[in-house]
Amino acid sequence: MSPLHGGERGSTPLGPTLFRMENYHLHTTISDGKLKPEELIKLAIKKKFDVVGITDHYHFPPDFREEKNKFYSEQDYNELFRLKDKYKQKIKILVGVEFDWLSDYEKWFGKETKKKYDYRLLSMHFIKVGKNYVPLDLSEDFFKEIVKKSDGIKNVVESYYEDLRKGVETGYFDVVAHLDIIKIWNKDKKYFSGNETWYKEQVKDTLYSIKNKKMKIEINTAGWRKPCKEQYPSKWIIKEALKLKIPILIGTDAHRKEEIDKGLKRANNLLKKLE
Repeated sequence: MSPLHGGERGSTPLGPTLFRMENYHLHTTISDGKLKPEELIKLAIKKKFDVVGITDHYHFPPDFREEKNKFYSEQDYNELFRLKDKYKQKIKILVGVEFDWLSDYEKWFGKETKKKYDYRLLSMHFIKVGKNYVPLDLSEDFFKEIVKKSDGIKNVVESYYEDLRKGVETGYFDVVAHLDIIKIWNKDKKYFSGNETWYKEQVKDTLYSIKNKKMKIEINTAGWRKPCKEQYPSKWIIKEALKLKIPILIGTDAHRKEEIDKGLKRANNLLKKLE
């Protein structure tokens, strides 16, 4: 049985009134979070969580860039499993990981994802412009430059989803994180409405790939804290995922202690309304 069994929504609804304290997207000092793993676990126990999934960013390929290359060491990996066992009578801890997908490094990801994890998040924070990977969530000014160099937002969006599907199709991962993070700077629909035929086709093609690979998606509450002021993914995407019976998890993408349950109840209520 999958370690994620029981937290899935859509395929196994929790019912109209039951609200379990579960968070499947959390970061610690193993990557860019502020709390040490044990501090986060103790806080989760104090807040009466049933399940927490610790999903720190994995380090980049050695020749990609210097930043983040000290993330998620072998020592960190072993420590998480030690803590999982230590606190197993008090809380269910899942040892996850978030891989920042880069399609040019597919072979490297194939090797690194073979390690035993309870689940692997597939995310995208970089998009390719020409021959170079650039961060899509660094700043809006930087994003505007991406749009300009790509000859328009349509090319940027299509490049994003095409690359994301390449990650899905590898079969290396279990859950797609913040599926439509490409909208992060799209406050008031200034770049695209999300109703364009070309946009919906890209999203639906991605959902079909996720379905075919028996993967899950998440509702990520961090979107409410970002410029787009909307959860990831948008409501219509969640509805499409439910139609396809794609299991849905909920995560807050927490990096600070106040984010461990930020938007959790709101996301649960949203999902109940859409089911």
